[in-house]
Amino acid sequence: MGEFGWAYISCEGDGEVAVGPTGSLQFHSGSRQLSGSEGLIYLPDSNTLNLTGTLNVSGAINANFMNIEVTNKNVINLSASGDTKFGDTINDTHQFTGSLKVTGGASFNYYKITPARSPYTVLTTDYILGISSSAYVSITLPSASIAGSGSLIIIKDEWGGFATGSGGGRPANSLIAITASSPNLIDGNGNYEIKDGINAAISLYSNGHDGWFVF
Repeated sequence: MGEFGWAYISCEGDGEVAVGPTGSLQFHSGSRQLSGSEGLIYLPDSNTLNLTGTLNVSGAINANFMNIEVTNKNVINLSASGDTKFGDTINDTHQFTGSLKVTGGASFNYYKITPARSPYTVLTTDYILGISSSAYVSITLPSASIAGSGSLIIIKDEWGGFATGSGGGRPANSLIAITASSPNLIDGNGNYEIKDGINAAISLYSNGHDGWFVF
């Protein structure tokens, strides 16, 4: 490192000068000049970088967590090939205002109930329940207020067999007992039964308040 001794050296004037508000990130604004803007401010006390304006990224954005506040609308471009997935858990709720048109297939949550899984309490994420045995099966519906208004449940007796032994050709003596969570009702009753109903089915909807109804 050089020593100047008695020489007087001034670093002002010809050198680069940083301007802009306190905390602003500097950028090249002209020949040998730096500048800053209120639109891009770093706050060292909170370790925060504030950007006011538009951010264009040509590469990837890697983040551990993101909070996104939508003030007008969210548009997803599906022109690219491949799948688009909404949500990451079965209890995620996605609300749409307007009409929904599906071109292609649509599938809904299906769960098979066997005697080993009886009694079974229906989850709010269940939609189609298949009963695959002639044995007694007990099913309890969730509270209508928890399931929400317009929630649908379809219960289907998939057992189409017949009893063996004497009196062959007689339908199997199956029983599916459907109970509403107290104090809810099913069409005004506390329970509903499907008995000896080979491949019978029942469709239910919730009023979101105090009961389920057959339709």
